[in-house]
Amino acid sequence: MSAPLWTVAEVARALGIEGSFPDTAIDFVTQDSRLVKPGSLFVALSGTPSGGFISAFASARDGWEFADKAEASGAVAMIVPHEIAGIRIPQLVVKDTLIDGLWGLARAARARFAGPVIGLTGSAGKTSTKEYLAAYPNAYANPSSFNNFWGVPLTLCNARPDASLWVVEMGMNQTGEIARLSGLTRPTVALVVNVQPVHLEKLGSLEAIRREKVSIALGLPDDGVLVLPADIAAPEWRGKVIRFGDGTEVRELKHSPQGESWQVGALVGGKEIDFSLTPGAPHRVHNALAALASIDAAHLDAAALAARLDGVGIMTGRGVEQSVGGITVIDDSFNGNPASMAAALESLKARHMTSGRRIAVIGDMLELGSDAPSYHVNLAKHLDGIDGVYCVGPLMHHLYQKLPPAKGLGWHDDPATLAPRAVADLLKAGDVVVVKGSKKMFWVNKFVPGLVAALQAKA
Repeated sequence: MSAPLWTVAEVARALGIEGSFPDTAIDFVTQDSRLVKPGSLFVALSGTPSGGFISAFASARDGWEFADKAEASGAVAMIVPHEIAGIRIPQLVVKDTLIDGLWGLARAARARFAGPVIGLTGSAGKTSTKEYLAAYPNAYANPSSFNNFWGVPLTLCNARPDASLWVVEMGMNQTGEIARLSGLTRPTVALVVNVQPVHLEKLGSLEAIRREKVSIALGLPDDGVLVLPADIAAPEWRGKVIRFGDGTEVRELKHSPQGESWQVGALVGGKEIDFSLTPGAPHRVHNALAALASIDAAHLDAAALAARLDGVGIMTGRGVEQSVGGITVIDDSFNGNPASMAAALESLKARHMTSGRRIAVIGDMLELGSDAPSYHVNLAKHLDGIDGVYCVGPLMHHLYQKLPPAKGLGWHDDPATLAPRAVADLLKAGDVVVVKGSKKMFWVNKFVPGLVAALQAKA
């Protein structure tokens, strides 16, 4: 029988709480009472984030209001800001359940792990790259997109001490957040997947975005390694740098399509490594090279990861395909920015087809600031080889006005009122359609399931 992740007594010691606590095993740490299962530690967070953090999901209710539900679901202990009446399991009382509780336990988790830790960030593709890295034998990585001020410490608290590698994705919602998360994680290798115009409204310039992403290096030790794309400067970091991409030490040497797959040859650590990617696409090769460079930087076996890359599935909303009535629907609706939108369009163009059309249903890219219209118009340079484009949202109207009549399939101003049947009626058997935009455009409205249902009804 494997050792527990924690015991209640170990958590108390890690948080500096005096008193006598049992050695009851803890196998899962969560801040969500709905996810509590037998053997869980429940961390009761405030509905309003502390520590100066910002959340789009702030709640009027605090986590400790659900203490009874957590106990009923099998929690064996909980971290709370004060004693909760009627609770029979051990209560670990701290001043601030986020900073003193969850972050305190995360620091203890990191301190007891002596293996390599790869921390990564980027403007687009970081979760997909994280999934590639997570394919390394016996690696542990963030579940889903747990990459913010509570997701990162939860990842550390739940990471297996016997793992070969920890992979920690970091996102940001405000300036300085990446540096704080990296300081908590203390990676041995820090990866910046890319720097693109995302969150421009908050950060103001591409240079500010670069500084924020590269600040992940602040958590590195002096002998740590920063892994960067070929075109990203990092004068702030004076330690070792490994680069990936054209003309660098980790680069693609060749690729050949085989159906939907690409057979890729790459140079990594002075050795040529062959691997497969399904589906194949330029941005997927970029992400794979980023992962391989990071594994090599961590002094692990890049070939062992390469052998597993083809088994890494596409995450929901990030390129999942399904066929309905002879029409292939690619759901890339989870989010959209200039970099990921270009990648989706280029991938569609690179797709091998024997019949049918390449169709893009694209929605507004949000949080781009005053230059948002030009970012949308600039997508036109990625549309050669795309047979038809349907635009959604007021910002996409700027692009729609520039489209040749034969290519512009239509425009709709409000994604909330867009009828999936209107798009389904434009499609024919043999077509391949990609749906892409910021999360509020298609993902929140569940447009793709609606489109699939409309196509099924039409078939």
